[in-house]
Amino acid sequence: MSTAEHGWWRGLAGLTLALLVIAGCGQEAPQRVVVIYTAVDQPVAEPILKEFERTTGIRLEIRYDAEQTKTAGLAHRLEAEKDNPRADVWWSNEVFHTIALANKGILAPYESPAAANIPAKYKDKRHRWAATALRARVIGVHTQLPEGVRITGLRDLENPALKGKIAMAMPAAGTTSGHVAAMYALWGPQEFERYMAALRDNQMKLLGGNAVVAEHVGRGVLLAGLTDNDDVSATLKNGGKIVQVLPDQGDGGIGTLAIPCSVGLVAGRANDDAKRLVDYLLSPQVEAKMLEAKFAGYSVFAAEGELAVKTMAVDYADVSAAMPVAVETALRILQGR
Repeated sequence: MSTAEHGWWRGLAGLTLALLVIAGCGQEAPQRVVVIYTAVDQPVAEPILKEFERTTGIRLEIRYDAEQTKTAGLAHRLEAEKDNPRADVWWSNEVFHTIALANKGILAPYESPAAANIPAKYKDKRHRWAATALRARVIGVHTQLPEGVRITGLRDLENPALKGKIAMAMPAAGTTSGHVAAMYALWGPQEFERYMAALRDNQMKLLGGNAVVAEHVGRGVLLAGLTDNDDVSATLKNGGKIVQVLPDQGDGGIGTLAIPCSVGLVAGRANDDAKRLVDYLLSPQVEAKMLEAKFAGYSVFAAEGELAVKTMAVDYADVSAAMPVAVETALRILQGR
């Protein structure tokens, strides 16, 4: 090869390298992506998560849960994916499945600075989850009850005047599973079984979700049903004839179950962007958005006033531990098995 030819080839190689460098510099860096599984209702969660994307530039891949399998569906998915996790962050509409996931090693410790001022009862001592935005279990009551019928607590649903006109969601999913487990933990097996039998004898109907319970009460198909505060609010917004009763709030009452929305990092997937999302979801600003949307009814920071509620004296960990036997017992009795 002549000196001229050699120089030509060197020049061509240099030009090619320069073009490659220029092309590389023109390429955008891969966009950061965080995968989140959430059981928070999509109309509530979506604008909150889009705001995170807008302000951080971090793209989210979001998987929502279905109403019929609320919370339990995605919790089971996380369990199935334990050895090969797909999600980075878990954002639940309750805390009991979150505690179970943490105890199975599916959530990783992370001491979020956003959790520093959250009361101790609403966060894990080992920093595997924290929670805000309390939802309350309520009794949705139709505006027109039979004469002389008054509903202020759980045991009022045993009234024969309500026979065949009361309902709850299937206790195998969602906040209903936590509610029956809280009754079991608070009352003990004997009184819990007596109460379930009394509801069965009063022809308690099991429906496909808390929203369905509230809708049936709002239409007058039913007179009362166990549901969540946000489902009553949604039914009222749609013109339903329903009022919300916080059960057992008076002197000597056991209170109701207040259920916070919980957040955790998935083990094996922890990264700075995922931690940033956790910090955001635990912020007072996000809790305020959930209160404004009437998804949450009460703040974890409120000790008194209209954002406070008398709650059941139960430990969330005890309720989570009682859930399998409580749910199985409730289904066996209510379904007459």
